[in-house]
Amino acid sequence: MSSEYPDNFVDRLELLWGPGFLSAGGPAEVREILAGVDVSGKSVLDIGCGTGGPAIVLARDLGAATVTGIDLDEGLLSRAGRHATMAGTDNIAFRQGGAERLDFADDIFDVVFSKEAIIQIADKRQVFREALRVLRPGGVLAASDWLGGENWAHSAEWRTFCDLTGWTSHLATADEMLQLMEAAGFVRVAARDRNAWYVGEKKRELALIEGPLREKITAIVGEEGHTRWLAVNHANFATVAVGALRPTHLRGHKAGRPS
Repeated sequence: MSSEYPDNFVDRLELLWGPGFLSAGGPAEVREILAGVDVSGKSVLDIGCGTGGPAIVLARDLGAATVTGIDLDEGLLSRAGRHATMAGTDNIAFRQGGAERLDFADDIFDVVFSKEAIIQIADKRQVFREALRVLRPGGVLAASDWLGGENWAHSAEWRTFCDLTGWTSHLATADEMLQLMEAAGFVRVAARDRNAWYVGEKKRELALIEGPLREKITAIVGEEGHTRWLAVNHANFATVAVGALRPTHLRGHKAGRPS
């Protein structure tokens, strides 16, 4: 597995959020991202599929006809395949690939889904262009991502978090993301701020790391690793609490009517 997602990191994330999930909310948050979008019988592309949890929800629980998950990390894709096998889903395909150059024909997906993956990509406009290209007329982009608040560039909490993690990311504000989506050709774009929800979610996560999950996390990374990861999570909470980092749902449509 790549250095960005070593096994011991993925193991800890899945302890918090469940098998197949590398970001908060589990199946319930997948449903929230897709609120009002009927994926039953539809073809779905999952950009940055990680270890496959959202793809399984889409295919098994929400009735998508087919789900194609792409990710750059071979280790994550291997784990995603194992999760899908254990879930008994046979309508999911996982492929290695990046979002800036999708290896798919035009107009073949009904829905493009993504959960906390676009933050890692510098050229977000190109991601949106590619998502639009592979969507059928009338198709929907439904995504969630970490966005910057208006204060993120001057946030001491954000700088502390980055210093602790060495995290390199490409933050954009909600307004900037909507402008990029429109520039790429999406219509009826919208953003839904999830910051208040995540503040509560992060408090729950911190309680788990400090208490019930402490022994399991220590078994994975040792006492020092547990202490450091707890500090990182406190720094993440502080960054979200001041609004510098804001989980946000994004929605856009491709013009035209579904065929």
